Amino acid sequence: MIAKETLQLPEISQLPDFGLYMDQVITYMEKSYPKKPLTKTMINNYSKDKILFPSIKKKYSREHLMLLSLIQILKRTLTLPEIKILLGPISKECAKGETESLYTLYEDFHGLFKATLSQSEDLRITASEGLSDSRVKILVYSLISAYFGNLSEELLAETERLNQ
Repeated sequence: MIAKETLQLPEISQLPDFGLYMDQVITYMEKSYPKKPLTKTMINNYSKDKILFPSIKKKYSREHLMLLSLIQILKRTLTLPEIKILLGPISKECAKGETESLYTLYEDFHGLFKATLSQSEDLRITASEGLSDSRVKILVYSLISAYFGNLSEELLAETERLNQ
């Protein structure tokens, strides 16, 4: 289905392990996320908002690409302030050269990524079985999104309390 095709998360080994300039980052991310392209302004705003740690001598590392990949997925359902609650502390660690939390988060999420998409596709099929009215399907998909959105909001509020 469409959502499955547009949601991707490269393995860490697939990410370049050398510094990229901004234009190269944009090109790389466009190949991974063609439906939701990044702009220079967006990346600069993520850095300004401390969701993404600053580039090093105008070059972006594998860790930057990992964070940008996570942001690309998260921004579909979370606001930037919510993404900052989740990724801000990790970005701050990365700025200090401490990347273990980012690698752990990314690897754990990547490990669940395909199975979660597969289960979501099964849920989509089950939820829309016998429905021919696309408006009802939209409502059902929106309900599922709202349900999991509420769960995310609850966990984000808890995470924010723990980060303070």
